[in-house]
Amino acid sequence: MLEILTNPDSFFEKKMNEEISFKVPLIIIFVVGVIGAVNTMSMMQAIFAELSSDAAQFASYGSIFAAVVAIISVFIMWVMYALVFYAISLALKGQGELKRVLEFVGYGFIPSIASSIIGLVVMRTVLPTIEFSIENPELMQQSMLSNPIIQASTIIGVIFTIWSANIWIFGLMHSRNLSTKNAIITVGIPIGLYIIYTLYSVFG
Repeated sequence: MLEILTNPDSFFEKKMNEEISFKVPLIIIFVVGVIGAVNTMSMMQAIFAELSSDAAQFASYGSIFAAVVAIISVFIMWVMYALVFYAISLALKGQGELKRVLEFVGYGFIPSIASSIIGLVVMRTVLPTIEFSIENPELMQQSMLSNPIIQASTIIGVIFTIWSANIWIFGLMHSRNLSTKNAIITVGIPIGLYIIYTLYSVFG
């Protein structure tokens, strides 16, 4: 598994000679989702602590629901990335099964595990310093986004996203039989837009 982080080209070349399997990608996506769910619950609990005891008890169910949504969202993101990469590669005359693309895109989420863990640690560090206000959620959001630790975490997250993009480039080269240039275009367009949006959301 370490090979995919150090030499994704060789990793995917070998995978092309194997049957399509979603076992490992599903585990990777689930782990990312669980970490995201814990992160979401931590934030929700900090917000609900500002509510009355009766409301907070009711809101705890909302926290569980938000955690489930966080897990499902990662799976949706996995499928959406695969579909977008597949669609762009069609315009570049790529050839290969969508199922293979989905499999290889799943492996590209491995750096997200480390990124999510860092995000969880950052959130648990920052949350006690944030003043939560149910009456003024925009002020609360601004307070979080202006926090230098949050901003540094965002930069780190972008770096890990670029790492994932590098893995996806090689994954698309093999799963869709693309040239290096076309694989970079296929992955670079959506991921580049995502990175711009992320940076603008925090620093804009």
